[in-house]
Amino acid sequence: MNIRKSTENDFDTLYALGLATPELRVSATEEFMDPDEFRYALTNPQGIFLVAEDGTDIQGFIYATTDDKEKPLLNKWACLVYLVVAPEARRKGVASALYTECVKKLKKQNITNLYGWANAESDNGIIDFMKKEGFNAGHLYRWMDKRI
Repeated sequence: MNIRKSTENDFDTLYALGLATPELRVSATEEFMDPDEFRYALTNPQGIFLVAEDGTDIQGFIYATTDDKEKPLLNKWACLVYLVVAPEARRKGVASALYTECVKKLKKQNITNLYGWANAESDNGIIDFMKKEGFNAGHLYRWMDKRI
């Protein structure tokens, strides 16, 4: 397995994987992240977007943003936005490899804390993974949205 930085050429494959992952639905009415926002995320200079591949087969991706790291604060926070593994590649260490590499890159940017959200309506796979990685459960919220 190879972990590498994403490129704009990965868009179609990664976006399709995001759309096919029900846990990533952003609301009851909206699918996965807006295509323009996702395309930006692939090369966001304030983010870390990594891809796991086996040969030329993309198995998953991770995306974390560090938008607030320039604040003059002691603790530097990053947000784990997405951690996605294709169903056929799950339980093979792909998520752990992506997460480990992402954290290594975050530490090089002097990030001290990481937070993220998990879909409480999923099968708990991501919640179990985050607990295994040392995340503490926070409050539960209900997402609500409206197109205006």
